[in-house]
Amino acid sequence: MARTMKINKEKIINVVKNIPATAYKEGWVLTLDKDEGALFYAPKIMPNKTELFQITDEYAIYLDSKFNPRGVMIEYYGVNFVKHHPEFETVTEKVFGEEDNKKTETVNPKNNKNSDVAIFKSLLEKTLIFDAIHDPLVAAK
Repeated sequence: MARTMKINKEKIINVVKNIPATAYKEGWVLTLDKDEGALFYAPKIMPNKTELFQITDEYAIYLDSKFNPRGVMIEYYGVNFVKHHPEFETVTEKVFGEEDNKKTETVNPKNNKNSDVAIFKSLLEKTLIFDAIHDPLVAAK
């Protein structure tokens, strides 16, 4: 369960804006858990002592004690997030494939710079930032 607390809007936006640089530096991967319906953008192994904080009604961020981003989780990725962001539908199929026997699929953006994975990663990062800036839940905090 994601923790909720009052956090300054500017602080939230700055944390979210740091996701692309942190993800690149730490080698985050994209993992789609088809059973749970969740998308994770995080290191292969989540660092210890992180807490999950709800940022918008669609995604939460794992933060460390210094308020640095350590990963992102989008619950209900296919049935909610993609429905609200239809631009992800086609690229998700290209990156993770259509329905298959794999319950979880992980791709590494660093190994796929000139591919649909790079497009997906860029679109995801920009969407996370845009939603943090424009989501009324963030604005109310």
